[in-house]
This record gives sequence, C-alpha cells and structure tokens, in this order.
Amino acid sequence: MTLDGDFILHGATLLDAAIASRPARGPRGRRASNAAVWVRGDRIAAVGPLAELRARAGRGARRLDLGGGTLTPGFTDAHIHLVTWIRALGEPWLRAQDTRSIEIAVAERLKAAPEEEWLLLRGWVPREWPASERVRALLDRIAPDRPLVLHAVDGHSVWGNRAAFDRAGIDERAGDPPGGSVERDRSGAPTGVLVEEARKLMTEKIRRATPTRDDLAAAIAKAHSLGVTGAHDFDRRATWRAAAELEREGKLRFRLLLSVPVSSLEAGETLGLAAGLGGERLRVGPVKMFADGTLGSATALLEDPYEGTANRGIEVMAPAALGAACARAADAGLSVAIHAIGDRAVRNALDAIESAQRAGKRFPLPPRVEHIQLSRAEDWERFRRLGVLASVQPIHLLTDRAVARRHWGGRTARSYAWKSLAGAGARLVFGSDAPFDRAGPLLGLQAALLRHGPEEPPEEAFHPEQRLKLPRALRAHLEEAHRAAGWPLPLGRLAPGYAADLVHFDHDLRETPVNRWHRVGVLRTWVGGIQVHGSGRRR
Repeated sequence: MTLDGDFILHGATLLDAAIASRPARGPRGRRASNAAVWVRGDRIAAVGPLAELRARAGRGARRLDLGGGTLTPGFTDAHIHLVTWIRALGEPWLRAQDTRSIEIAVAERLKAAPEEEWLLLRGWVPREWPASERVRALLDRIAPDRPLVLHAVDGHSVWGNRAAFDRAGIDERAGDPPGGSVERDRSGAPTGVLVEEARKLMTEKIRRATPTRDDLAAAIAKAHSLGVTGAHDFDRRATWRAAAELEREGKLRFRLLLSVPVSSLEAGETLGLAAGLGGERLRVGPVKMFADGTLGSATALLEDPYEGTANRGIEVMAPAALGAACARAADAGLSVAIHAIGDRAVRNALDAIESAQRAGKRFPLPPRVEHIQLSRAEDWERFRRLGVLASVQPIHLLTDRAVARRHWGGRTARSYAWKSLAGAGARLVFGSDAPFDRAGPLLGLQAALLRHGPEEPPEEAFHPEQRLKLPRALRAHLEEAHRAAGWPLPLGRLAPGYAADLVHFDHDLRETPVNRWHRVGVLRTWVGGIQVHGSGRRR
C-alpha cells in the first residue's frame, strides 16, 4: 500500500540522533523508541503512542503497520557525484588488478560497443601496480589501434595507450600543467600516466554525453532505494540543467544541493548565483576547488614526504590562489568546499578560508573542507574556531587503510580522525564520494562505528580510538548534513514540524549488530510525505 498526504506509520522502531542518545529499552525491557509517526501534508505532525495519534488525527488519517524494522529520517549524502555514479554502475569496471583483467575487459568492450571512438574503462587501482611499469607499452599491446583510456578508481589519474596520447595530441614536448603531471621515464618519454590536472589533456578530448534529466532521475531513484533523500552533488556543470528540468516538471523528489566548479566562478558571478538560492528541492551550493590530489595516486599534499620517498604530493591550487578564490566566492555570495586529503592540503584550505574571513569576507553557508584523510592535531580546533565543516566519507577508511599504512606509516594515528575532530568542536557531515567509493548511508555509518570491515574481527579495527558513537554519526548523516545546505525547512529528525522525509529499513537497527548493517535493506522511502520507493514487501 502506498500512502501519501495524511497517514500514521507504526509498528517499527524509530531512530534518529536524539533517539539514539537514549537507551534502546525502557525499565521493563520494552523498546523505548517504539512509537508512531503522524504525517500530514509534507511535514511530521506528531510523534507518540499510536492510540494518542489515532485520537488526534481522526478517521481521515490512514494507518500503516510497518510490521517491524526501523523508521528513520531520510539521509543526506553530503558528497556524491550523482550522474557519474549512475553511469558508472552501468560501465565496465576492472575487478582484478592484473594485465589479464584489462585484456578481458577491453575484449568485452570491443564486442559490446565496436563503433565507439574511445575505449574507456574504470577501476584501475594505481597502488596495486609497480611504479616501474611502462604503462603505455602494456596498453599498446592490448589495444594497438584504438584509443584506450583507464580511469583510476579515485578519478585522479588516467592511463592511456599511444593511440590515446596521439589522439589527444600529447607527445614528448607536452609540459606539465599547473597542478598536474605527465609522468615520464628516464628518457623523458611519457609512460602513459597522467595525474591530477594533467588528466584534462586527455579527458577534455573525449566527448562525453551531456547529463540528461533521465540520468539524474535514475540516480535519484537509486539513491531512494538506499534511503537517501537528499545529496550535495559535486558532479558536472551540466547536471544543473537536468535538475532544473525535473524541478520545472514537478518531478524532483529529492533535496539537491548543487556545487559550482571553481572554473565556473566567473559565470556564477555574471549570472548572480548565490548560495542558498532556490527552493525546498533544489538550491545553489558551494564553489568546489582542489587543494591537492588523492592518497591512492600519491598526489595528496603532505607536510612530510610519503614513506621512503621524496614525494610530498601535488599542490593542485597554490595557497595564494585558494585564498583569492575563497574571497572572490564570498564576494559573489557563495560559500566554498575545498578538496583536501593530505595534512598540508588541509592546513592550506583552512588558511585560505581564514584569510578571507580576516579580510572581512562572510560565507552565506558554512565553508567546508572535503575528505580530510590526514590532518594535524593543531588544525582540529581550527575547524570549530573558523566555523568550517569537516565533510568526510567514512567508507574511504576501509578502501584506503592499507595504502595509508604504507604511505603514511606512524602518521596514520591522525588519519580519519573523526572523533578527534568532533571532540575539538568540529561539525562533521558524512557522504560517500560515489562512484569513487560505495554509496549507502548504512555502509558509512558502519565504517564510522566499527573502523573495520563487517566480516573482520574487532581487533582488525583501524585506530579504534577514533570510533564514533551512534548519535554523533547519525547527526553527521542527518541534521548536520541538512544544515550544511541551508534548507529553508527543518530536516533530519523524527519530530513535529520536520519534513516528512522518511526511510523504512527492513531490520531493527537497534537490535541488529552493526557488523550486519551492510545486509539491511530499504523497504520504503518518502520525500515530503510522498512515497518515492518501495512496496513494503520484504526481500
């Protein structure tokens, strides 16, 4: 049964950050959080005992017994690339890191799309290949006549064969662009690897289909199936047009905050974009800029070199350029979101925001630093003092912990330091960074609460002293993520007056061990009181 408009939901355990801070069971062993939710229109009208709500709502309100499970507010993914994610789900990915896997994937791609001009594959993991590998020679052997490009799993490096380099016009004379590098062998010839801003020498030559409303609608539908009712999107500029089309048609059943690439800042100034501009479903977000690269590609910017090397990473935007861009964004009425993974990049990002604030600039939404995989203890308190959001993706810990140990050694004690950041007063917001990692709020919460894989014993936890408690983790995916977007209505709690963005999970999360949460499914999702996913049937 699909319910919209005026209805009462009961029979499931209720859970949000406030409820999670209270005991799961009352003094007589009954679930303390078991109650009903009355939805009227697009808001929660009341929360309380079923009998009380039935009396208040009268006969006009239909009732639905959820039959168990957990009812939560809708989750926000505070860092995702929606259209890239939905397209990546349908594209070939390299599942194994060896030459044979590439050969098989290329053969399958040629069979599936023989007329494609470029052969594109995703999922290459740079750290799992020896640095001395002559990449272009390898790819030339696999695809001697067709341009072949492999995108790294983190999106910050690409491999290309000779045909791809020739098509892109990249030869021995090509210089390194600011914030990027064309990797070369001892003779100075390109090896076939382009990192950071040098990727654009190749990728801008590849014609990509413009995101359409159907792409975005498919991504939103997939998000609904995971319990996500809103997102802070850091994808392509063309996503704006697709989102605007859905909004005009009245079909945007989602809370979507769209970022502005720093390369489009001038256009944003000209158009008069301002953070918070928009309505209850679609709003202008921050200007996205990059202070460094990634851990996996060894381009994250560090204070001290990577273990056993002289490499400190890549400064994608110099500190002066970051500071100038922050000031310019504030003058235009926009906030900022700065990608910073290494500890030096985090410091540079905070310095840039602080320099703008000292010059009297004010951001309409809280400025934010994205990822923060390695940071210095002396910078943790600066997040609180400067009012900067710590936007992190807990799932990255599980993906990158092995390479973090290899590259950072003892510095991992201050990596993924979520508890220390929160303890210093920083406001945490959680996202997934899909498609560069797995989407789904329960996966991120699981990583934040356990700090080890769900099939691993607790002693495998990566710096367990940095584990978060459930209330704090839920706030990062619910209330804080909503507040970061500046929505004009209250979101992220099961409380009267809050938006009726709701998710019905098929397990009682307060009774299910956290290491089993990756097996929990979503039965129903509502946005603004309208059911957008599910039938309620258990799988």
